[in-house]
Formats: sequence, structure tokens, C-alpha cells
Amino acid sequence: EEKNLIKSIKNSKIEKIFNDDNIGYSAAINVGAKYLEDKYGNCNLIVSNSDIVIMDEKDLDTLIDLLSFEKVGLVVPSLLERGKLNRGWKDVSPKLDFMLGLPIVREFIPDNVLYYGKDYYSSDYSFVDNSSLAFFLITLENLKKIGYMDEKVFLYYEGPIMCKKIRNNDLMIVISNKVNVKHLYSRSVDKVISSASKYKLFKESQLYYHTTYREISKNEIFFLKMQKAIGLFNRKLLRRK
Repeated sequence: EEKNLIKSIKNSKIEKIFNDDNIGYSAAINVGAKYLEDKYGNCNLIVSNSDIVIMDEKDLDTLIDLLSFEKVGLVVPSLLERGKLNRGWKDVSPKLDFMLGLPIVREFIPDNVLYYGKDYYSSDYSFVDNSSLAFFLITLENLKKIGYMDEKVFLYYEGPIMCKKIRNNDLMIVISNKVNVKHLYSRSVDKVISSASKYKLFKESQLYYHTTYREISKNEIFFLKMQKAIGLFNRKLLRRK
């Protein structure tokens, strides 16, 4: 139905690309990027979820200006989602990621362990370790430099993976504190994927990220796998009630 709706859009400035299967967020972006490379060569890429609302077209100029700064690999606006501003977060170890998945424990983790302080965002832009990829800008040159997006994750952890690849190439992730965009948050995903399936995908991507891009001990792998198994079991119980 949505595919037919997109096909019905008639605009000379819009080009539509359809994949035969749902190949995942990262792979789909790579398809689009390589198409643009073949057609335009090096260019700036603006990638947006379908549930993003841009406040002002002039905001795009502000973000593009940041992309031109030396050593900047990724530019992201401040995201208004669930009544809060998402302005990125600090690097997360496997141990901390495991603890964040424990609701009772998470309540006792200070905000400054994961997030930057309010004063950190007092200037026009800030540098962060990680950011959401619901809406971002990157040059095609830098996307190629980091080896494109990792297609081994179907959904979730695209942000930490890409940001890690950006940092590994001595590039920086920049959050614009002047530009806000609304993120309606996972509406498109909620339509097609159940809660249990989302949790399974999340935990699989989490483990892939830590085993592929970080140093992780056998104990940490065991606890992450155990957390996944317990979480799926609990969701199956809730579904039966």
C-alpha cells in the first residue's frame, strides 16, 4: 500500500528506488548512496527517517555549513522526541550497556555517566561520541572512507556502529544546538514489527556491535546473551496473559 502511494507521487525532483526485499536501514542507505555516487559523483547526503519533521528549510543550510568544517564526519540536529531533546551521548562500554538494560539498576546510574552536561551544549554546536541516525548529514567521500554503513545489522545500533567507524577514521560527530527537528519516534517500525521481534533485533545488534567494534570479555558476552534470553522469555509470558 505504501509502495503504491510512493509510486503515485509525481515530482520531477523526486527519484524513487525500490528494493525487492526489506534489506534493513543500513543496507537501504548504502543502495541510495551508491546510486547518487553513480549519478552525481561526490556530494553531500542528507538521510532522514520517514517520521522526521523539519521545522524550517533554512535549517538545512546551517547543517550543511557544519558539514564543511575540517575533520567533521557526521552532522546531526538536535532531535525533539518524546518531549525531550536528544543531543547524542557518550561512548558506552559493554558493561554499561548491560547495566542500562536492567530497569532497576538504570535508575541509579547518574545521567553524567551517559550524557553530557547542559553547559556542554551552550555553543552553536557540540562534539559527541554517539548520536541517533534518524536524521543526519554526511559527505559521500566520508561515507566511502568508513566503508559505508554496516549492512550486518538489520535494525538498531546503526548509530553507535557508524559513530565508532567515524571516530576510528579520526573524524568527528557534530550536534547542532541551533537546529531542532521533530522525531515522531519509530512509528514506521511499530507498524510492522512486534515488541518481541524488536527486542530480539535490538539485542542481536547490541551484541554484534560490542563483539565487532569494541573489546569485550567472554563474561560480558555471556551476560548480554543471558539478558536477551530473559527479556524474550518475559515478553512471551506477557503475550500469553
